[in-house]
Amino acid sequence: MLSTAQKIMNRIKRKGRGWVFTPQDFVDLASRSNVDVIIHRLVQDGDIRRISRGLYDYPKLDADIGVMAPSIKGVAQAVARKTGDRIAHSGATAANLLGLTTQVPGKVVYTTTGKPKTIPVKNKQIRLVSSPLPDALLEWDSPVSMTLQALNNLGKKHVTRDHIQKCAQHLTDSDKSQIRKNLRYIKSAWLADIARQVSEQN
Repeated sequence: MLSTAQKIMNRIKRKGRGWVFTPQDFVDLASRSNVDVIIHRLVQDGDIRRISRGLYDYPKLDADIGVMAPSIKGVAQAVARKTGDRIAHSGATAANLLGLTTQVPGKVVYTTTGKPKTIPVKNKQIRLVSSPLPDALLEWDSPVSMTLQALNNLGKKHVTRDHIQKCAQHLTDSDKSQIRKNLRYIKSAWLADIARQVSEQN
């Protein structure tokens, strides 16, 4: 019969190198206090790495550079799993990915349905900021979420007809229907109006 430590390490290995996690990811296997003890032991044994308070990873290895830096995306997703909040790309990142701007974000920022916070990871600072969208529309890599985040980032005075048309091209009819169903929950009146225009594009 496998020990709890073996079960935890097996789960980590199944997730693969680069996986970022918190003790909360293992509370189905043992009590939180026991999980903490086992995680601490695994760090001491060099099986896993502590990358920030309450955050760990199973680091990726490279033949040339050795142990690689933690996954920033993985850190944000691990925090979201722990708190139960949703996270998504920041508006600046979404605007860049959708081709609405060529400006590459200089800071690591994600939007969240939870409380804003800054997470120090090695030599980086990961910021989680409040989302301008209703919870139902905030999802990782969701076309709807990315579109509305991007438009909000551009700002009321800078959104053009071309931006609206370009955003609509990334959306399916189902995506547009989802936007229309949630328009009343978008707190910003101007963003709700722009979202409606996007949803009405053919």
